[in-house]
Amino acid sequence: MMKILITIIIAFASISIKAQCNTKTTLRPDGNTITYFNPKPIIRQAQYEVGTAIYKNETTGIYLVNISVLFKAMLSDNITGNLTIQTTGKKAVELKLVKSEQVEMNGKTLSIGLYGIDKNSFEELKKYPLKSMFFYLDGKRVGATVTESKNVFMTQLNCIK
Repeated sequence: MMKILITIIIAFASISIKAQCNTKTTLRPDGNTITYFNPKPIIRQAQYEVGTAIYKNETTGIYLVNISVLFKAMLSDNITGNLTIQTTGKKAVELKLVKSEQVEMNGKTLSIGLYGIDKNSFEELKKYPLKSMFFYLDGKRVGATVTESKNVFMTQLNCIK
C-alpha cells in the first residue's frame, strides 16, 4: 500500500513539473530546429510592456533570451545594443544582441530582440530570480524593475537544459 501511495505522489509531481514546461518546437526554413516558450510579461510601464522567454537552437545547442517590447503610449523603436539583466545573485548578466526585428500584432507594433546566452550567464539565470532588465531602443537605454514572473528563466532553463 505504501509503495502505491509513493508511486501516485511521484506521478502527480511529474505531471505538475511537466505542466510548467509548455514548450513549442519549430523547424525554421534555414534548417534549424528551435524549442521555445511563449513570452511571459515581466515589466509593465505606462509607455510599454516587456515579455521574455528562453529559446534553444536544438541544431547548434545555443540558448537565447527573447525580449518582446509592446509599445502602448510611445512610438515604436528598434531594439539595439546589449541586454543587461540583474538577478538576485551578485552578478549582472550582459548579453549581446543576435537579432532584432519589428512585427505588427493586433494593430500594435512589437519589437523583438534575441540575445545569446554564454555559459556563465546560463548558470546565473538558471539559479536566481530576476530583479531588473535594461535594453536599448534605438540607442536609448530603457528598462525597469521586474514586477512579474521573476522565476521565468529559472523555470524555463530547467525545462530545456
